[in-house]
Amino acid sequence: MTKELVWVTRTDPFNRLTAKRLAGAGYDPLSAPALRVVAMPARPLTAVPDALVFTSLNGVRMHRFSPALANLPVFAVGDHSARFARGRGYSRVTSAAGNIADLCGAIRLGLNAPAEILHVGAVSPAGNLAAMLGSSYRVRRLPVYDIEESDPRDLEWIAGRLEAIGHIIVHSPRAGRHVARWLGADMPDWTGVAHCISPAAAEPFRALPRITARISHRPDERSLLSALVENRRQGSSIAAAAHGFDRSGGCRQVRMVESGHA
Repeated sequence: MTKELVWVTRTDPFNRLTAKRLAGAGYDPLSAPALRVVAMPARPLTAVPDALVFTSLNGVRMHRFSPALANLPVFAVGDHSARFARGRGYSRVTSAAGNIADLCGAIRLGLNAPAEILHVGAVSPAGNLAAMLGSSYRVRRLPVYDIEESDPRDLEWIAGRLEAIGHIIVHSPRAGRHVARWLGADMPDWTGVAHCISPAAAEPFRALPRITARISHRPDERSLLSALVENRRQGSSIAAAAHGFDRSGGCRQVRMVESGHA
């Protein structure tokens, strides 16, 4: 059976993990990140907070671990970020296992107010944690990385293979915007499937009516990839190769021209 080509747009180095999972499920992954992570100069802490919050894997990766913070309560937006934080040396890690709204809920349950929180993440985070938590929590932001869009010239080799690519994996709204703009300019008639981690990540493909967007039921990679693996399950060998994916997650499929998703 010929392996289907999948374009993995996730940032490096985590795109390698996604590619490994796809290869194990019988796909032929092509890694070409839509975005790149740029480290920010380290800023010294002036005061120890009551808790740390990480809203991304890159936030954990780019923040220099300090033993003085090891026993602080740590709240991570997802399971992967939480595992990564534990691996770095944090001993009291709670996973929200979802999105920023779930994260706020976990903080309210696990951290008595008033409290001071250090939010470690991107220069321009996806959500306003301080506004969502309210005045009972004092949130200080510590940007440790920025996100830049990949140069379109770095994607030229993908353009040469796009006719053979049936699927694109999209891990963030910003990646979705960049990929959709690039497709609209270079390959507006592409008719594959964009597998998106959230409705916001799928929204940019609305302008490309020939593309089918599949939106993960939960904003994590396990759910994002599960439906793709299900499509390929034609026997026990594929089911075994898909070990590690949550097959109960699934996705919802929409033609962006007909969809009302935001």
